Amino acid sequence: MAAKWDRWVMWGALGGAGALMVAAVTGRVNRRSGGLLVLREWLDRPLLFGTLVLALFFVALVSSRGKVWARSALGAMVVALAVGTVPLWFLSGVFSGDHRTTRTEAAPGRPDRRLVVQEDTAGFGPDPLFWVYLDEGTGLATRRWDVAYVNGDANSIKELGWAAPDQLRLVTEQGTHLIRIAGNGRPDRTVEDRY
Repeated sequence: MAAKWDRWVMWGALGGAGALMVAAVTGRVNRRSGGLLVLREWLDRPLLFGTLVLALFFVALVSSRGKVWARSALGAMVVALAVGTVPLWFLSGVFSGDHRTTRTEAAPGRPDRRLVVQEDTAGFGPDPLFWVYLDEGTGLATRRWDVAYVNGDANSIKELGWAAPDQLRLVTEQGTHLIRIAGNGRPDRTVEDRY
């Protein structure tokens, strides 16, 4: 009876790890410009999902009573995930942070279209990074489009706002950018100002 229970635990852990990997890939795919915001925000967590998959593979390894080659393959996967995930735990505190939303502004006459500005710092340095997004839609169908990425000093974005319901005006130290917005919310270009 114990062997049957161990088999259930092993297959449950492997199934859970597979489901987490599918969720992580779904989140990463929706991170691209135009992806669904809810999937991007909830499922694009590679460090969290990698750690959980590592733990589930370890549970599957401990509970497996199968052939030696299967246990060896599972053990190799646990070691590979540990080697890949553990350094990320240390680097995540330095190079990744939670982008703080510093501004949200609806388009004139379009409550379903919002300008979103997020800010974070660059690794060890105090220099801020700015991400400018356009959220199109409402509820679970909201899509997030990349509008601009600005790397520079605190005053590097001089002006940002709606010129019209379908046009943004961005003034940086590099110049003035007029960005037209298509009917589906897609900007005609993405501005990258790096200093």
